[in-house]
Amino acid sequence: MSPSSTEEIEKIDKVIEAQRIGGNIWNVFFGQQTTPIGNPARPKNERILLAAVKEEVTSRLRQSLHNAVLINLGKESQPQQVKRPWDAEIRIGLKPAEPLPDTTTILEVFDSQEIAGKLLILGPPGVGKTTTQLELAQALVSRAEEVPDYPNPVLFNLSSWIDDRQPITEWLVAELKSKYGVSKKFGQECLNNHQLLPLLDGLDEIEPQRQELCVHAINKFLSGETRPLYLIVCSRSEEYSNYATQLQLNGAIYLQPLTYNQICDYLTSINYIALWSTISNDLDLLELVKTPLLLSITVLAFQEISIEQWQRLDSTADRIQYLLDAYIGRMLTRNINSRAYLNNKPPNARQTRIWLTCLARTLQEQSQTLFSIEEIQALGRLQKYWRGEMPWNYRRFLDYATERLILQRIGRQYKFIHKLLQDHFTNMSLPSD
Repeated sequence: MSPSSTEEIEKIDKVIEAQRIGGNIWNVFFGQQTTPIGNPARPKNERILLAAVKEEVTSRLRQSLHNAVLINLGKESQPQQVKRPWDAEIRIGLKPAEPLPDTTTILEVFDSQEIAGKLLILGPPGVGKTTTQLELAQALVSRAEEVPDYPNPVLFNLSSWIDDRQPITEWLVAELKSKYGVSKKFGQECLNNHQLLPLLDGLDEIEPQRQELCVHAINKFLSGETRPLYLIVCSRSEEYSNYATQLQLNGAIYLQPLTYNQICDYLTSINYIALWSTISNDLDLLELVKTPLLLSITVLAFQEISIEQWQRLDSTADRIQYLLDAYIGRMLTRNINSRAYLNNKPPNARQTRIWLTCLARTLQEQSQTLFSIEEIQALGRLQKYWRGEMPWNYRRFLDYATERLILQRIGRQYKFIHKLLQDHFTNMSLPSD
């Protein structure tokens, strides 16, 4: 094996290890092994929940594609030393949007007198909304560790809100139990005592006809007896702009696509000058990589990309499809030390694609993005796509897809690394089609 191959395998191992950290949240939380964190004046069960959330936030930031780029290039992410790589605007009430200095942190926005901890994060797909929310969660966890009566920040995904009649308070309690093993009694106490700081992602992942119903439900939560002191909601700006009803929050931050100078600075900083030289002469490709998601995917898939073939494609949709195909091809064929199939032969690239396509179609029919092994086993038996194509060991396969940077593991649940990739697999053809 060549030294370069060995180095690449070692770099990928770091990514794999980052992926695996997320898998310990559920087991450790139940198994008495979680060490409570934070000020001892905070009740122990709150400190255990805080530790679980901290572990999840750390894991998910490590699993980000941006971090995967840095790891693959032998770099370590140091968020506290890095300016926000994209521009943003802040909007308060009916005032015009104002540009936000690139040195302003998301925590400073959250703490500002106008926002006062009730913030909406908006932007186009792949611009960094979830990453921004995770960075805020990381800062809020640190604050909760120091201040014993500060509410516990907890991450929730609204795609699991499937009953229009269910109040958000009941949904939050159920999610705390499902995700962290928190008893309903303790979850309700957290709400009653205003000791929960919900960070809600995925409003746009709900079925389109139900999204505004969820906005109404959140507004009821904000005006109810157990209303939170603070609340964060993430959504794509295009979907949110279509709602007749707006969230009763104090303001919104709009994340902007990358500028050409920001793309140049980023690619130069990671020594991908050849890529910049190529795409800088093609305005269509430059427009395509203006979101951090697609820029990171381009870097990770670069070895699989034929620039000439990419440039010949006419539409943006075709170019994105080509890019995602190249990314999947690269991720499924690169050499890694798989721990999921340590003593067994892993599925080949073709079989992996088929299983992931079956998974994506099943999730689409159920309007889901986040799922557990138990859920997908129950659903898989009912879906025509899975007939004769179901992996023998679900957990092993899902962990393998996580190692391949196709899925992301969040506690005992999984999701595609981005909804864009899930939708791409959904539209892939199957042998049975």
